Amino acid sequence: MNSVAPVFKAQSASSWRDEVRLQFRVTLPLAAAFLVELGIYLTDILVVGRLGSLAFGAVGLAGGLIWEFTYVGFSLLMIVGVVVAHGYGAGVKDDVATGVRMGLWIALVISIPWMALGWFLTDLMALTGQDPEVLAVGRLYLQAMIWHFPATFMFMVLRQVVTGLSKPLIITLIMVVAVPLNLLLNIMLVFGFAGLPALGVVGAGVATVAVAWLKLLALIIYIVRHPELSEFSPFGTMFRFDGAMWRQLLRLGLPVAAVRVVEGSMFQVTFLLMGNFGATALAAHNVLVGVMMFSVSLAVAFGHGASVRVAQELGGGHVAASRRAGWLAEVAVVAVVLPISVVIVLAPDLTTSIFLDPDDPANDTTFVLARELRWIAALFVVVQAVEVVISRALRGRKDTFVPMFMSAVGFWLAGIPCGWLLAHEFDMGPLGLWIGMTTGFGMTAVLMLGRWRRTG
Repeated sequence: MNSVAPVFKAQSASSWRDEVRLQFRVTLPLAAAFLVELGIYLTDILVVGRLGSLAFGAVGLAGGLIWEFTYVGFSLLMIVGVVVAHGYGAGVKDDVATGVRMGLWIALVISIPWMALGWFLTDLMALTGQDPEVLAVGRLYLQAMIWHFPATFMFMVLRQVVTGLSKPLIITLIMVVAVPLNLLLNIMLVFGFAGLPALGVVGAGVATVAVAWLKLLALIIYIVRHPELSEFSPFGTMFRFDGAMWRQLLRLGLPVAAVRVVEGSMFQVTFLLMGNFGATALAAHNVLVGVMMFSVSLAVAFGHGASVRVAQELGGGHVAASRRAGWLAEVAVVAVVLPISVVIVLAPDLTTSIFLDPDDPANDTTFVLARELRWIAALFVVVQAVEVVISRALRGRKDTFVPMFMSAVGFWLAGIPCGWLLAHEFDMGPLGLWIGMTTGFGMTAVLMLGRWRRTG
């Protein structure tokens, strides 16, 4: 590997004040980007909802699954940011350039099975007894949406690059433009406009695909034209394969993707078990999950900031500073999500009203149940945030294999069984399921915090 001038090397924090400045420079733009990113999925749902309940249900079901698969891919590719940050901390440009190039290779390779899965996903869903009408409409949406995978995964890799090099503001700017653009294209393509045919649910998929490729193009142009980032553009050397980096990314990234599968399975099992308690339980559950999506977006941003800063400090050989970065992220995320928990407890009807009409008598029982669940939901928000950040801080140490098993213990051996027992055997119903989810994240967080203290 070639040594480089010190100007390339990441800054190290010599104090808590320095760490706050360096970490928030990464975290705050990412938090804004992640919150705005929620709008991409939500605009598809909101616009298609005007077509009727069938289209709304089909796109909600199919879209939820396609994005879940997308996030599994994201989890695999997130490790590129850690490798880049390590290289930046050490001042070694070769590691950064090679990590970017091999990350794009992996993004393209995994797009192929993901596209095939998306094409035939409704056939697999039919085996679960889903409504054929819903599946027929969902198939139209999915078979348009699959073309977003290559663009979305390559964008994810390049996003990890600018984040790992502490220049994430461009991601926020791109996302701020992408959401209204996605909304505009959705309206034009779903309902037809100025000679364009009304494509219905297909139009929603086409709009999202178009925005995905435009986001990728914008980020490529930015990287190629940026004076500090252009030398890491992989497009001139794309066919130069590096087996060692390929293996390192897969060795570190596959356990992270497995954690996403384990965690996601707990949510899916809880959703199915919640259905046993009726439509009111599902509605209240979805309301609280909607609030959770907001809080977890903030937690993921702080987690990414932690992984980048931990990796940069370790790359530069500053072990104590890397530990400080991890602990600061934990304190910061609790301080940020705690007000959300307070709102859930003190104003449960306010949060429920975001999703349901409080003046509709049909929603009265849902409001009552949401109030009953508010204390455990408030605790869940904090516990989940702690787990999200510590898991990503460990990734900054390139520690992914053992945490994978810790996640399996927490989510599968503690969370799911606890929720089922409390809900059914102890007749606690939906409250028992939420206690189970909180237990799963709590157990995982405790195990990972213990590992963080013992290692590094």
